[in-house]
Amino acid sequence: MEEIVRSMDALVGQHVSGLCSQLAWDSIQLNWLLFRMHRRAVPYPGDWSVLLVDSRITVPPATAEILAASEIIRMVSWITMPSLLMTEVQGENYSLASGWAFQGGLPEIDGRGNGMFSGVKRIRLMTTIENYRGVALLSGEVRPGLVAILRMAERDGRHTISTWAIVDKNTQAVIATQTSFDRRWCDICLLTNTVCDPRMCRVESSVDSLREARVALLDKTEKPACNMQYLQMWMSGKWTSYLGPLDPVTIDWRSYVSGYSFKYALFSVVQIEVEGVHPPRSSFRLVQQAREEVDYFLTLEEQGSRSLGEEEQRTRDFFEKLKAHEELVSAKRNSERRKKPHQCETCGMAFKRAYDMKRHRIAVHHKVRDFKCSHCGRMFTQNGHMHEHVRVAHTGLNLHGCSECGKEFGTNSKLERHTRTVHKMERNFLCAVCKNSYSDKGYLKQHMVMQHGHNMDK
Repeated sequence: MEEIVRSMDALVGQHVSGLCSQLAWDSIQLNWLLFRMHRRAVPYPGDWSVLLVDSRITVPPATAEILAASEIIRMVSWITMPSLLMTEVQGENYSLASGWAFQGGLPEIDGRGNGMFSGVKRIRLMTTIENYRGVALLSGEVRPGLVAILRMAERDGRHTISTWAIVDKNTQAVIATQTSFDRRWCDICLLTNTVCDPRMCRVESSVDSLREARVALLDKTEKPACNMQYLQMWMSGKWTSYLGPLDPVTIDWRSYVSGYSFKYALFSVVQIEVEGVHPPRSSFRLVQQAREEVDYFLTLEEQGSRSLGEEEQRTRDFFEKLKAHEELVSAKRNSERRKKPHQCETCGMAFKRAYDMKRHRIAVHHKVRDFKCSHCGRMFTQNGHMHEHVRVAHTGLNLHGCSECGKEFGTNSKLERHTRTVHKMERNFLCAVCKNSYSDKGYLKQHMVMQHGHNMDK
């Protein structure tokens, strides 16, 4: 193992392809890890294509003090944050995945907002199989022109070699490395909660069986690949990471493909990605609409056993209610037009002032974003929205906190809406067809389209 560590340290000054045989000079994999390729849209999550990783790391005080002075460790702190990994490309000998590291932890923990959450950091993952063993490379931009790559190489059923490499994005040369030797805990040490020290623990049976299960997974596939399922089987568990003469670090590597945390992390990532294209209000509705669409089709499947007579009567009742609803909507639309004479030609939305309509057209339809956050570079359509974002995401000044759950908002109106809809559970927007009620008019509009196929007034 010492020879392997020395060979990794000798990478400084060499081309980054020394980390993995898949990283040719201008290969897709290398351009992906160095953030030279544009990411695709968030793909539809299928079986074993999405994995939530949440590692718990325990660092001895003496080791923490030394690591704090390490330039590499400071730059790669994102690896300690919970991350959602999503496969985008499955090649013949490799797979590529997008990742989102949640800075400060998940946005919501145990049903409560996490005040430490400060956004996501985009990361990349490439995995492959070498000599029937897994190799995974995680990368993230740490500074302009610099990319940190973590290479994890499976040695046997128990051991992994992990190497950090800082790579110059333009020259593709490795400029710094740091290597650790990782040892999986056996079942006996797990039960006794004792650090699995190789000088004292000689148990090998449990870790050998884990390796056999991974080999069986490779044998079942036509082209052996280090996919998300293999990655979970390989990495999940407790590890002791040895950093030369320093006291070892303990890592509790946890991963999830279901459950509340997994679903909330996936929902948060989709929300963040959609916000990059649409204004925050409309983006939230788009994500909600997608969820309602799934629920709608599941409901249709459940209703498939109903008799034809019941369905015909239900259809007649539906159209009668819909006709009455359309008459009500038409009367309301005419009233609104008198109050708001300025109407958008694109979507039909009405405004009291011509200035408001012009601002709406520029922000929503032309998608002009002229206001940039000086902290993270995010663009906004209005100066007020930008300043609100800075206060909520970066400075924490002049925030309005909820007395019930502690969640903070940039404006008092949003706090009031949160209190009204979340804690008081007010649902003031009623569907005239099925009598379902909603907290927001936008949700009612989406419900009418998805459930009843009817567009309400703009």
